[in-house]
Amino acid sequence: MRFRPVIFFSILFSIAPAIQDDWIPVEPGLWEMTTTVNLPILPEPKVSIVTECMTDSEFDMDDVASDGSENDCTFNMGEVDGSTMKWTVDCPIEGGSSHGEWEATSSGDSVTGSGMMTMSFQGQTMEMTMSWEGKRIGECAAQ
Repeated sequence: MRFRPVIFFSILFSIAPAIQDDWIPVEPGLWEMTTTVNLPILPEPKVSIVTECMTDSEFDMDDVASDGSENDCTFNMGEVDGSTMKWTVDCPIEGGSSHGEWEATSSGDSVTGSGMMTMSFQGQTMEMTMSWEGKRIGECAAQ
């Protein structure tokens, strides 16, 4: 299962190492996810809505930790406590580095989350915050 609504994971960082057996429940089916990104360089928050078929019954750290691309990010699992998981990621970026702190909570048929990414490059620091919420809206279309 790719939890693309948290597409920002793919955009902001790609993490190679996976931590197994750390997961929160997700009801398989068609999901609608709304992601809100706040950056100081944007005049207003950027809101994205995507719909995706999720086939697995868990949102696991393999999904958070990998999007199929290579990089030098360091992924650290903070904790999984029932339906909530927390993690951090540190990535080198051209001329600097980035550090993110993330959290997601699932009730099975809905998920919420938020995070913060601090990017430092060429003597400048910029902080981005993000939040997302999603809900299962039905069955996936037959393929």
